[in-house]
Amino acid sequence: MNKNRHIIIIILLSLIARAIVILVLNRQLDPGILEYEILALNMLKHGTFSMQFREYGEFKGVIAPGYSLLIYCIYAIFGIHREILLLLQIASMTLFALIIYGIAEKCLKNRSMALVAAILTILHPGLLYYNILYIHNYNIYLPLFYATILLFIMALRNNSGKPLLWAGVTAGISTLTRATFSPIFVVCLAFYLIFKRDVALRKKMIYVISSFLIFAAINMPWAVRNYMQFGKLIYSQNTKWESFWVGNNPNASGGHFHADGTLVLATKPPEMQDEINANKGDEIAIEEVFKKYSLQYAKSQPFHFVKGLIRKSFYFWWFYPQTGLFYPKSYLLAYKGIYIALLIFTAIGLYFCHKEKLWCSEMIFPALLVLGIWAAHTMNFMEMRHRWTIEPVLIIFASVGVWKTIRAVCKYSLKDGVQ
Repeated sequence: MNKNRHIIIIILLSLIARAIVILVLNRQLDPGILEYEILALNMLKHGTFSMQFREYGEFKGVIAPGYSLLIYCIYAIFGIHREILLLLQIASMTLFALIIYGIAEKCLKNRSMALVAAILTILHPGLLYYNILYIHNYNIYLPLFYATILLFIMALRNNSGKPLLWAGVTAGISTLTRATFSPIFVVCLAFYLIFKRDVALRKKMIYVISSFLIFAAINMPWAVRNYMQFGKLIYSQNTKWESFWVGNNPNASGGHFHADGTLVLATKPPEMQDEINANKGDEIAIEEVFKKYSLQYAKSQPFHFVKGLIRKSFYFWWFYPQTGLFYPKSYLLAYKGIYIALLIFTAIGLYFCHKEKLWCSEMIFPALLVLGIWAAHTMNFMEMRHRWTIEPVLIIFASVGVWKTIRAVCKYSLKDGVQ
């Protein structure tokens, strides 16, 4: 089957799968208003990128602005119609399945395996659920992350600098939507310099510097805005140290909640809470409070700090005791079964990649994405949806295992039929 037919199949299957989810959910299809939309509505009503954040008062740099700015533009042009956002998310995640197809095709050099990878991505229950049930930036930054990875793969195969320049664009927008990607982008540039050997060093340096300048230019207006707003350089948002404290404190669970449903943020020591209350409305000062107490914990209890990092590193790949706390148990059981199957087929796929020498230099870029996201959530905190960011990489390798299994079953069935 040719590539164009594969693309048509992927688009149709993606739309059908989402239509089925919408029909099944029926009256439950009412996405709650999250901070992305709150900020967009506040910009429409008050002209300010700000919102009331927890008990801290008004924050003007609470999250990276990318998705909120997009929502604001859509609402400003078309009016407040959430169905437009839902259609945009469906389109972006359909594009995401096509991007996974492209990555798998180029890395595995097998269109059938690439089609399997795209289909498994479409049917991923977590990605489907978040695509339909939440107005969430996950649906925007995930395609952007992987589009950048695809462009790096293309840059490694192509002597032209265009893919790398476009990677600067997608990475810049990615970081404007979720800053986690910025160090991954920089490391990918470094690996491009190392692995791209058929282009002169001077030319490679020009490509890399140009790509980085594009990336920086896209994020510069937000950094300038923050400097004008706060009097200091804030590259992304004013909640980085809160995220670090949530994952690194004496009562940390590794996520936002304990197994009994208690918020980790509700376990702050009284003196810490007093300092936060005293600085209400001053987000820079509140960030300094979280920085002070999290570093104090790391310095005074280094053994427990490192133990916590190891624990988070492990649970990134498995399930915290509090995982699925606010969902029906059947959802968690079903996802556990699917995830275990994914791990098994990934292991089979990796075995065949080794056996049939499918490894290629381009695979370093999906690997860097996995390592970067894993490291970020090992350092901070992790919820189950954060692992979904890198599960498509597992799916790409699992597609090898699934395809080989299908071929083996078909071969055995034909042989049995002949007998």
